[in-house]
Amino acid sequence: MFVNRKKPVEAKRVGSTLVAIFRASKPELIWKFDLERNHSFTLALQGDEGDLELGVTSPKGEFYPIARFAAREDADEAFLAVQKVLMKGKCSRAACLLKWAGGLVLLLLIATFVAALMVGRGLGVGQVWSSSAPVIQNGVPLPADQVLQPPP
Repeated sequence: MFVNRKKPVEAKRVGSTLVAIFRASKPELIWKFDLERNHSFTLALQGDEGDLELGVTSPKGEFYPIARFAAREDADEAFLAVQKVLMKGKCSRAACLLKWAGGLVLLLLIATFVAALMVGRGLGVGQVWSSSAPVIQNGVPLPADQVLQPPP
């Protein structure tokens, strides 16, 4: 029999919004935070054992509480869960496009390098490995110098 145990804290990024569920907070709550509008903030824990608050601090130094916890372990777990999601980051459309374009340019450079190596060795793209050695036929004598000469 499986017991449905839910995590005390769940946090994830949905687009540019951070969504967190704090089941161990008093009261339990779901928090939504727009990361696009609030791009400059600090996540912080304040308070004493038995009355800890997880919140955000604005650039002006104002603390805005999000959730209240009775146990230090619950507050630390909530802080780490939110921190983990924030640290993952999300590339913007422009940054993702640049990464994709950079990968494409790198792939084209590698393909060009391989093609140049093939042409430098006497191979055209799509050609089979060929030898410049003379064709040896049964019963037709050839001088050794002609057979053993290096390729051009």
